[in-house]
Amino acid sequence: MSRIAERTTAQGYRGMKRSTRVSIIAGVAVFLTLVSGVSFAAWTASSTKTATAATGAVALTTATTSGASTISALGPHTYTATNQTVTKPITVRNTGTVDASVSSVTISRTGTLAGNQVAVKFWVGTSSACAATTPVVSSTLAGGTVSLSTLNITLASTGSAILCASTTFTGSMTAQAGRTTDVTFALNSSAGTNWNATDAVAAAGRSFTQSIFISTAPNAPTNMQCTNGSNSSSVTIAWSTPSGFVAPNGGYNIYYNGSLIGNIADTTVGLTGSGVSGTVTIRAVALDGTESADSPGIPLEPRSYTWWGQGSGLACG
Repeated sequence: MSRIAERTTAQGYRGMKRSTRVSIIAGVAVFLTLVSGVSFAAWTASSTKTATAATGAVALTTATTSGASTISALGPHTYTATNQTVTKPITVRNTGTVDASVSSVTISRTGTLAGNQVAVKFWVGTSSACAATTPVVSSTLAGGTVSLSTLNITLASTGSAILCASTTFTGSMTAQAGRTTDVTFALNSSAGTNWNATDAVAAAGRSFTQSIFISTAPNAPTNMQCTNGSNSSSVTIAWSTPSGFVAPNGGYNIYYNGSLIGNIADTTVGLTGSGVSGTVTIRAVALDGTESADSPGIPLEPRSYTWWGQGSGLACG
């Protein structure tokens, strides 16, 4: 009984040991399978991410969907007055496959009009009307790269925005008359730290020309007329607009005995005085300040005299 029981116990033990071993081996196999599956899944995700990054692209254009340039709308323009401003909307489109921010604009120029004579501003437009908003980035056309980061323009892939740009001539019309500048803008975008792109539009489509008005001296006023006023101390002088003298212009300068006494836009002027004698001449003035030659002179004299020769009033001579 004792031996039989011992053998039975030993056989049972050995049987349990083989079962245990099988369970352990099976458990190891399952564990390896699970680890292998996790490893494969992790490798697959990493591989997909790498492939996506490798095929992503940052791309920017300032052309419309039909291909029309928007920067070039800033010219050609001729400034006819100091502080005159040109404002235009620039369409900015993200043609890449990742989100990107408009980071800066690079300005380059050539020509006889110095870039610091023209101020430039950029802001985000809510419509093509480009109503003033804040913040605004201010600079000049002197050249260099101007940061636009404060405007916070971030575009999703295939997204677009309106960047408003204005240029203002701040110099002297007389000193800068006839000068011209050719300007090129290049908008830059970025995604993350290392992905950057510049406007894909060709340089010709990102360029514009601006100049300062120049004129030759106007012709002198003609057909001078003088009429005594109902008041004994007043006269009215009138003249005809000289040929070729069209708006915009600087009006007419009034001279008395060679001294400037006023400027008017009309072709009629009223003068008052008493007991004086002299000559009035008129000069047409171009927009840049250039004057014509003198008109024919209009003599003035006292309207009456006392018996001892003292003049009073004013009359046409």
